[in-house]
Amino acid sequence: MSAVTTWKVLAGQRLAAFVSAPSSPQPLGVFRIGVASLLLAQAWTLAGSLPELLGNRGLVPWSVSEPLASSVLPRLDVMVGALAPLGVSQEAGIHGVTLLYVLSLVGLLLGFRTRLSAVVAWALHTALLNSISFFAYGVETFAHISLFYCVVMPVGAAFSFDAGAGRTSSAPTAAATLSLRVLQLHLCIIYASTGVEKMLGPTWRDGTVLWDVLMQPQYGQFDFAWLASVPWVVKLATWGTLVVEVGYVVCIWPRRTRALWVLMTLGMHLGIAVMMGLWLFSGIMALLTFAAFGWNLFAEALTDRVRAAVLLPFHSDPAR
Repeated sequence: MSAVTTWKVLAGQRLAAFVSAPSSPQPLGVFRIGVASLLLAQAWTLAGSLPELLGNRGLVPWSVSEPLASSVLPRLDVMVGALAPLGVSQEAGIHGVTLLYVLSLVGLLLGFRTRLSAVVAWALHTALLNSISFFAYGVETFAHISLFYCVVMPVGAAFSFDAGAGRTSSAPTAAATLSLRVLQLHLCIIYASTGVEKMLGPTWRDGTVLWDVLMQPQYGQFDFAWLASVPWVVKLATWGTLVVEVGYVVCIWPRRTRALWVLMTLGMHLGIAVMMGLWLFSGIMALLTFAAFGWNLFAEALTDRVRAAVLLPFHSDPAR
């Protein structure tokens, strides 16, 4: 066998192991719990504004939102209209649909009939997103993708009622590995593309874009006028964001730099949440990185600390 053939065989074996060697489904369980928790928090914050957001006499009447919606996807007005012959009022229909959405998220959170809960949550999220696309921004897009992943990935195999009841197994599987790789590669594509796009912008390269953002009333949560006297802080934060996003695809894989890049990414999103008030968007992006790359590091560190705490008394007591 030639050296080239040997190299190809070894490369094929490593690639196969990379995507299919059995691994724990715990990161997917963390991903499921985080997605459901964030969407329940969003539902809680919007609960008092349902008529204004979703009603025909709300901020955007159905006559305006309908042309903006996709004709091939479900819409809330169609669903509510289908209930009208049964004597269900528009307001009751809206509350009924949103209540079912919340219940499906609770089922997803608990891992109870996980697949069914994920399908219902994703379908209703599709209808709600299609109905209020005028108000949608990044968090809805990532939430929708995340719910779809919950439908097709074995997210109920860990930290779930289904696993506890024996409806699914928490044992390492190839499906868990493949799902985690898809999530990881998707994140790398996201950060690489956004990082390169930012680098093409002149205000990112000269380090002033964060100043422009923080001076906008809808984003600046505090008075950042003092940054004018220390422009290097703005430049450092701007260029630091570029480093985190562009370097993500390279530095998140090697074990020596993974923990640092996870912490830097989480810190970046925490900064976005605090300074710009984008808590849900920052939360779901931080969750994606933590579940895909950070959970295993956290679990290993926690296991080491527990093991050390248990073994320390035996090592410190010579009588034992």
